[in-house]
Amino acid sequence: MGNTCYANATIQLIRCAPEISALIVDESLASQVRDPSCGQGKVILAYQDLIRTMWMAYRPSYVRPMGFLTEIAHCVRDTVYSNFGMRMQNDSHEYLVYLLDNFHEALNQNKGVTVPEAAVRAPGDTPMTELAENGWNEFAVRNKSPIIDLCFGMTRQTLECQNCHKKSYQRQTFNVFKIPCEGATFADWIAAEFNPEEIEGYDCTACRPTRQRATLSRHIWQMPAVLFASLRRFTPDMRKIMTPCPYDGSAMNFDAYFAPESNHPSRAWKYDLRGIVDHHGSHMGGHYSAQISHPSTHDWWMIDDEMSMRLEGPRLRYPSNYMYLFRKQA
Repeated sequence: MGNTCYANATIQLIRCAPEISALIVDESLASQVRDPSCGQGKVILAYQDLIRTMWMAYRPSYVRPMGFLTEIAHCVRDTVYSNFGMRMQNDSHEYLVYLLDNFHEALNQNKGVTVPEAAVRAPGDTPMTELAENGWNEFAVRNKSPIIDLCFGMTRQTLECQNCHKKSYQRQTFNVFKIPCEGATFADWIAAEFNPEEIEGYDCTACRPTRQRATLSRHIWQMPAVLFASLRRFTPDMRKIMTPCPYDGSAMNFDAYFAPESNHPSRAWKYDLRGIVDHHGSHMGGHYSAQISHPSTHDWWMIDDEMSMRLEGPRLRYPSNYMYLFRKQA
């Protein structure tokens, strides 16, 4: 269909999450869409039609997603995402972020809600636990959808002045968890995302006018039940890191990377691998395919555009492994 492998692989990855598929195929979806006539509303309803068609198909067959891709092309016209409407190769990770954000905005019941800052901002002497929870509340009062409930998590950044040790905090939500390609084990790779950074010339309000050194550290505050993760395989100058990922497919837990103050129940959750997007090739060009655990049978399949092949299990520890879908254990 003209350089659409990145889109096909991403669609298969999202399809591996039965919670998202159940939400999309539900008869009440149209009534949940804020504005079915806008671009975002049309995209999620076109995705609903695509997913329903895929589930109704009988083997051997394949579905041509032209209607869905056409709606995206209309929606992204004259926006920063206009490249997704062109017959050109794109990044599967960026496409995944776009789709999750688009689905959320189509279902966002709090879009445009304005609230007084005092209603969402904690006073300066608020304990850290309440402060971080308030950060999620600040996000949630403007963002309310099933996609937020399923796919969004939050990290906390701590900036500590090395002179007076005063700390300031920021919270950041995410729908794709990023993992650097650094270290001997997969745990090392994840930990590298949270390594402290030294900051020079920090403007500490307590130490003005002198600027100080500071330490920036990041921790998880809460994780989503449906976790999309992407390896940082592409450097800022767009070289591809070809190191095989040392992940062996075992169940995952992220407790070691949580902020000590977080008591969110997700720090105890374990996750199973349900899908992989592979990028074959280099930074100069390549091809995307998907490995999926079938949502009903849990058999593993390799999906490469219109071709599918049953696998004995996921193909791991390859330099092609790029994105993962993890699902919280029941």
